[in-house]
Amino acid sequence: MKQEDFDALLQVIENPVRRKIIKLLSQEPCYPLQLSKELGLGPPLIAKHLGVMEGAGLVASEVEKSPTGPPRKRYSLARSVSFSMDVAPNLFMERGVAFEEGDSGHYKGPKETEILTKAVRDAARTKDDRVKLSLLSGVLRGVDKRIGEIDSERVGLLRIRNQAMAEAATVACRLKRSEMRRVLFHVLDEHDMQVESISESLNLRELAVKAILEELERDYL
Repeated sequence: MKQEDFDALLQVIENPVRRKIIKLLSQEPCYPLQLSKELGLGPPLIAKHLGVMEGAGLVASEVEKSPTGPPRKRYSLARSVSFSMDVAPNLFMERGVAFEEGDSGHYKGPKETEILTKAVRDAARTKDDRVKLSLLSGVLRGVDKRIGEIDSERVGLLRIRNQAMAEAATVACRLKRSEMRRVLFHVLDEHDMQVESISESLNLRELAVKAILEELERDYL
């Protein structure tokens, strides 16, 4: 996901009312009046939030005929995205990933994930609603269990990364020039030693970045 796309979507979801709307739309498409009643908020406020969300491409609307009144809009989620942000004294990582609803059928991964993927396909082929829901309930429990395990491992890795960056900071603090410290942290954080991208990211002249990289490579990297 591009940085500007990440920033735009992050501005949308930072609002707690919009997050409540997103949760409801994740379950089923809704009319503004439905959202107003569910959330106990006035229709004008709901309409304002939906306008912001639609402008950012997070939701989409379609006009439907009403059997008892004028045409009305029905809203649904238009994006499938995942956000993460990690912040600590020696750590800052942000990540936005877009994924499509149907991707899981083609996903290749650990054996447990393959089993869950197959279970979803089996449920999709089942005509008996009771059997279908039973299979899907098991899938959801399995997926949530795996996500919990992955999150636990991720937290452990973040601790290790934070400790490593804290040690690297003890070296960086001995560098007298702030530009050199900034370039070093960029290299360690982004695993990037391209002059052009560092220059753009840190707003430093390319010649200065090139000289700093040469000095870092000679003495430290």
